[in-house]
Amino acid sequence: MLKEIENRRSIRNYKEDNIDKKVILDIINAGIKAPSAKNNQPWRFVIANNDIKDKISDKMVENYGPNKTAEVIKTVPYLILVYNVNNEYFNHLSIGAAIENILLEAESMGFGTLWIGYIKKIDDYVKELVNVDYELVSAIAIGVKNENPLARPRLTLDEVLINED
Repeated sequence: MLKEIENRRSIRNYKEDNIDKKVILDIINAGIKAPSAKNNQPWRFVIANNDIKDKISDKMVENYGPNKTAEVIKTVPYLILVYNVNNEYFNHLSIGAAIENILLEAESMGFGTLWIGYIKKIDDYVKELVNVDYELVSAIAIGVKNENPLARPRLTLDEVLINED
């Protein structure tokens, strides 16, 4: 099994270390190599700058009170906003594959990530903020890990197989 799959964790605490933007672009490039239904490649990405990250974080706190996700967004060096360009059937599955590639590539380089679905709660605000008229699917925080959480429990193979004789 790939060590990246075994070792990847959701990281919520990052060092202040910066990462060269070229590295982030390489990580996103791994995402665009993901398979997609009918090869329609429905994903688009925005690398949020510090001003945008701060505004997103502040809006989350304003709407939902202080929360760890807002804190992560404000403090992580990079936040990638992930968009769906059309409503083709299976797009979300394809975009999920691209996100997984990004998470695993970042892990292979020693960086931490957090896949953030919570951002959907303020998608209209983010749409206006970045002036992107596509569907916001999620966001990905990428930075230098400042924690090493233990693996979370997983269901066993026997628990996930249905009608296995």
